[in-house]
Amino acid sequence: MSDKQSLTAIGEWRRHGLVPFAAMVGYSTMAIQTYGVGPFVTSLEAEFGWTRAQIMIGLTISNGLGVLFNFAVGVLADKIGPRRVGLAGVVVKSSAIMLLATVGASVFNWALLWVLVGFGAVLAQANVWASAVASRFDRGRGLAIAVALSGSSFCAAIIPVIATWLIGEFGWRQAFVGLGLGWLIVAFPVVFFLFHGRKDELRKTAAKAKTQSEQRQEQPAPVAELSGLVISEGLRRPAFWQLLIASFAFASYTMAVAPNLVPMLGEKGSTPMVAAQLAAIVGIVGLIARISAGFLLDIMSARLLGTFVFLLPVAGCGLLLGDSPSYLVLAICVTSFGITIGAEFDVVFYLVSRHFGLRSFAALMGGMLTVGAFGGAISPVIAGWLHDVTGSYNLMLMILMGLMAAGALAIATIGRAPAEFALEHG
Repeated sequence: MSDKQSLTAIGEWRRHGLVPFAAMVGYSTMAIQTYGVGPFVTSLEAEFGWTRAQIMIGLTISNGLGVLFNFAVGVLADKIGPRRVGLAGVVVKSSAIMLLATVGASVFNWALLWVLVGFGAVLAQANVWASAVASRFDRGRGLAIAVALSGSSFCAAIIPVIATWLIGEFGWRQAFVGLGLGWLIVAFPVVFFLFHGRKDELRKTAAKAKTQSEQRQEQPAPVAELSGLVISEGLRRPAFWQLLIASFAFASYTMAVAPNLVPMLGEKGSTPMVAAQLAAIVGIVGLIARISAGFLLDIMSARLLGTFVFLLPVAGCGLLLGDSPSYLVLAICVTSFGITIGAEFDVVFYLVSRHFGLRSFAALMGGMLTVGAFGGAISPVIAGWLHDVTGSYNLMLMILMGLMAAGALAIATIGRAPAEFALEHG
């Protein structure tokens, strides 16, 4: 490959095109519990007499561990390379899903098993996969990151169907085993053979050089580093805190809207079937938006795109404040939700790579995921409480409008990325 070709997006895809797809498969393991636990609810209720709140405590535990360990796992990925962390995540997460089949009647036993699921989730978090992809792509970075992060959408599309079929054919215990084992069989070899970031490559080269130096009894050469800021430098940049605000706003918005969308649409006059059909638009639009945003990030300003995407739900929430909006208005609102949910975190990942470089990318992005996990943990509870107190979702919608407007302002005023990390349009 020529040097000129290596500077083009097409050249990057020709050389490293399998890495984003390997990351997509690896990252899909992160979403197993989010989209896979639903089909098991009725079986667990029938078997143990648990309430749905007791069953869903597992997701709370998983998000809580994310708050505690997302940043640390990012630091680990920057230190030892994302490939090792990602492989560990696939193994731990898949094994933990299989172990859910051993649960007894004790809710405490269920909660303990979810601690292991949560540890697998933090090892397979998005910044681990995105850090390797970002290190392989420059001109095509936006689209490459979008492909990697579409693993969650891929998982959302197929795992409820697979889980439901396994439960019907083999029972819920064997279904847990089937899900975990199936993901391990598919994901582990894909990640093992195809997922290699530049940091993994540099580490391998350094280890080889160290061995050769020891054989010659020479001092080994210093280990090469990717360009970028160290963690302490990144934390001192105003851009870090602005992106932190945006991440909190986005995660809070997503986790407030997603679980409440169907009942909210019902309160606005939709029948249950129409509400479900409208809610389905979110997933379809989200996947299209994710890939489209990735493509646009490579050809236009990430600040402008991010600001636009953050402002969309402000308009969408505003339209939903009406007492009986038409079907068309509801469809427009749901579409705005889907675009933002699909595209916005891609923008944050991209901006982190451009403003801070790749040296501490996983760690700094871990900070974004940590504050996002916190927002995602508290927003569903607050949204439910606000509805209980006021009798409607209108106050929640107004608060979300303010949050997303603050996120849009943070993105819009972030300034241009340092020249050494940025493309001309970024």
